[in-house]
Amino acid sequence: MQLNVRRREQIAITALDAGVFAAAFWMAVAIRYGTLTPPPATVWALVVAPLVGVLCLLPFRFYHEVLRYVGPNVLYRCGMGVSLTTLVLLSISFLRGDQPSISRLVFLPFWMGSVLGLTGIRLAGKFILQRAFGGRAGLEKRRVLIYGAGQAGVGLSSMLGQDGSILVQCFVDDDRRLTGRDIRGIRVRHSESIGKLLKKYDINTVMLALPSASRKRRREVIEQLQDFKVEILTVPDMQELDSGLATFTDLRPINIADLLGRESVTTDSSLLWSKIKGRVVLVTGAGGTIGSELCRQIGECAPARLILVDNSEFNLYQIEAELRAAQSSGVTIVPILGDVCNGLQMRQVMTQYMVDTVYHAAAYKHVPIVEDNAIVGVANNVLGTLRTAEAARDAQVRDFVLVSTDKAVRPTSVMGASKRMAELVLQAIHEDSDPDTRTQFCMVRFGNVLGSSGSAVPKFAEQIEAGGPVTVTHPEVTRFFMTIHEAANLVIQAGSLAQGGDVFVLDMGQPVRIIDLATRMIELSGSTVRSETNPTGDIEIKFTGLRPGEKLYEELLIDGDLEATDHPKVMRSAESFLLWADLSKILQRLEAAIDRRDEETVLQILQQNVAGYRGRSTISTNPTTLPDKRSV
Repeated sequence: MQLNVRRREQIAITALDAGVFAAAFWMAVAIRYGTLTPPPATVWALVVAPLVGVLCLLPFRFYHEVLRYVGPNVLYRCGMGVSLTTLVLLSISFLRGDQPSISRLVFLPFWMGSVLGLTGIRLAGKFILQRAFGGRAGLEKRRVLIYGAGQAGVGLSSMLGQDGSILVQCFVDDDRRLTGRDIRGIRVRHSESIGKLLKKYDINTVMLALPSASRKRRREVIEQLQDFKVEILTVPDMQELDSGLATFTDLRPINIADLLGRESVTTDSSLLWSKIKGRVVLVTGAGGTIGSELCRQIGECAPARLILVDNSEFNLYQIEAELRAAQSSGVTIVPILGDVCNGLQMRQVMTQYMVDTVYHAAAYKHVPIVEDNAIVGVANNVLGTLRTAEAARDAQVRDFVLVSTDKAVRPTSVMGASKRMAELVLQAIHEDSDPDTRTQFCMVRFGNVLGSSGSAVPKFAEQIEAGGPVTVTHPEVTRFFMTIHEAANLVIQAGSLAQGGDVFVLDMGQPVRIIDLATRMIELSGSTVRSETNPTGDIEIKFTGLRPGEKLYEELLIDGDLEATDHPKVMRSAESFLLWADLSKILQRLEAAIDRRDEETVLQILQQNVAGYRGRSTISTNPTTLPDKRSV
């Protein structure tokens, strides 16, 4: 049945086209001879033109265009088909040798009339179908404002023009030279008037077409829109566009990186490649958030071989499959299902594959879970680091980089204390090693990673999508944030700056209040926050109290001063540590306590040897009053 309907539609449009050719020729004859009655010498063309015209359009796939999505390409196909039709008719006229023959001046207006008629029918049909489609089922059109009248904005407008359910009301741009001009029939306004425009046109959605703008500028625009209940979408930035990972039509919601206003990391290619190119590189925790991103970026730096170590079969399978599908440089990828606490396995792997560089990202990092599973958490984070570091030393690995955390600084959690103990392990082993053959150990300390598994941002997004409430632990809790790509990129570059035993601290910018983050995410979704001052808001923010081991504020430095390095985002911290002769005895006691599952002794050892750690915290705060709205 559907096929019959489609065939009838094709017959109808073909008949209309034939009529256009006949009418265009009749019009051209009337213009040339000044009479509505065609001269006898032209009658044959009135009959032949429709048939020849339709046939000449076929080679150019003119009838394969979907009417509702007709675009500029139809003009090219139409022009080619009509030109061929005109040449055929001219040839027939010459071959007939009629006296008097058709004036050659007839064929120019015929060509013009045919092109206008054929394209006009399709544009009219497109308009009618889009209006019918957009208003179907009582659906109201989405009214859109595009911020940015550059190439990305114009391309976005063209794409949206194909969707009958979307109405682009106007462009907004900072460039005053464009103010008042029209682009594809849409007026361009200056950004100063955006508030009036949102109200005037009752805008539902603002689409940011600013791929080359700095994050600071994007944040300024977002803050400008924060008082209006509109959904904000954006095209990808230039980094994503240049890499081919996205196109300007890949609209997405505003992400947290846009809110933080952090600029992209400056990449020093010499630092990025120096410990990787041509080397055998091993990544522990390769299937985790940071580990997998390290693998992606390492794979682009031409290592001789990339060894993936993870204790999760599923995570290992995923990252291996992704790397094999993405890589084209011929890098050999070796997946190892293993445990970093197994020193023998780590030593065998490093020796067998002659590993040059190790990035140790394997760790249990979720504060509440490690707090409830202290023995397993400490065993993995401390003894796992010890065994892997000893294996690297014995296998004469050249460089070893530990991925650490700001929670290791004056920790209030078992997780933070275990990561600081892991740092002490590397510092002591490096100091105790032979200077001529020793591995260059270093550690890189940074804060929260946006979008990592179990972090606040994806949890907030799910809660907002479900209609709330959004749960925040405390109104004053703050955190440092960094994107996954940025963190992994700086870990690699920091590792290239190592002189041995270094503690590197990444520039995390300013700390961000989590309540502000939650508020802005709610507002950017087009909703409002429900509070005492706004009881009719859409989504409530609920405070749950600090969880065991959590801190209100995070720090990056234990003591001493930060020293600049060759990278502006990487600083070196000179911090005190324990000598191996003393630490090795402590680690023996710790391992014995873990073996007999003596949690009390494990925590006591951490408390005695990790600066700032005072044991498990029982503090829990559950405020009920939502503070006044603040911007991120």
